[in-house]
Amino acid sequence: MTSSEFDVVIVGDGLVGLSCARATARRGLSTCLIGRRRPGIASVAAAGFLAPTVEPARGRALAFTIAARDRFPSFIEELRASTGRDVPFALDGVLRVATNEREAASLARSAGESVRFLSSAEVAELEPALNAPHGACLHADDGMVDNQRLLQLLDGATEAEGIARRHAQVVRVELHAGRIVTRLDDGRDVTADRIVLAAGAWSGSIPGLPRPLPIRPLRGQMMSLAAGTSPSPGLRRPAFGHGGYLVPRPVNREVFVGSTAESVGFTVGTTDAALAAFRQTASRLVPSLARADEVRTWSGFRPMTLDGLPIIGEDPQVPRVVYACGHSRNGILLAPLTGDVVAALLVGAPVEHDLSPFAVSRFSSATAANS
Repeated sequence: MTSSEFDVVIVGDGLVGLSCARATARRGLSTCLIGRRRPGIASVAAAGFLAPTVEPARGRALAFTIAARDRFPSFIEELRASTGRDVPFALDGVLRVATNEREAASLARSAGESVRFLSSAEVAELEPALNAPHGACLHADDGMVDNQRLLQLLDGATEAEGIARRHAQVVRVELHAGRIVTRLDDGRDVTADRIVLAAGAWSGSIPGLPRPLPIRPLRGQMMSLAAGTSPSPGLRRPAFGHGGYLVPRPVNREVFVGSTAESVGFTVGTTDAALAAFRQTASRLVPSLARADEVRTWSGFRPMTLDGLPIIGEDPQVPRVVYACGHSRNGILLAPLTGDVVAALLVGAPVEHDLSPFAVSRFSSATAANS
């Protein structure tokens, strides 16, 4: 059995874990990233929305989600400068299509400073392929990122910056006086002063943590259609409507269609019923996709908390344990800013954002254990 020592261990190698590791190492802390990518990891399976205003968080959490979206341009630029590579990314709007007159009236009432209701003619001018006879809301400052390419870029960045990695799973965390021992399934141990838990949907299943965490997997199924088979101009912006959504991936000439929300544990896979529903959603939103070729199908696990908000911050009883997990539907959006605030906490620097909505203490131990 071998052992190694670091200032901080990051558990989880998805976008949140990678962002935390990179930000922590840039603060001068020796950092070890632990994780072996599992089937269904949300960072790979997600659609890549950067859309905090489409289904907005409540209260003080909303400011954090908007700040997270606004962090993306500089984050992408930092990665471009350090790696010489780019990732498809845009904040030029997300559309929420009204499916009937009643919904149109409701959407029109919800319009605000950065959300504008468009008539059917205005939608047609903006997105000729989109079918929106009752109009749509344009969430003008929201957008999307190619999360799969972003994951690849962050993998390369952490390697280039010399961050230690252990491609293994954690079997137990042991909290000792003054140190934390993380035991791995390959027989190795990693010792550190601090630990950051960023293991996505699996965060609550690691033995030895100070408390139970109310995080459960919620399966989302997805489908990709070949946009290149469409004779009309393709969709340029993500669009919600008819119980689902479309996300264009122009580099690959595909359109992602999703998604479901199913409590099936960690069962990977898709169902005929879900895929048929995706076909219907796609054809209603963009009629030219009705006969588009299917490229692939997949599923992933959102790490859902009881209130849909992440758990970010130090454990109140064991501050050497820092949480960066349970991001629910917004892991892609929140990853870069989560890395920033976690790194600030680890070095004792001021945190410029209100983390109180994300405190683990908002859940009682009994509630978390029974979730």
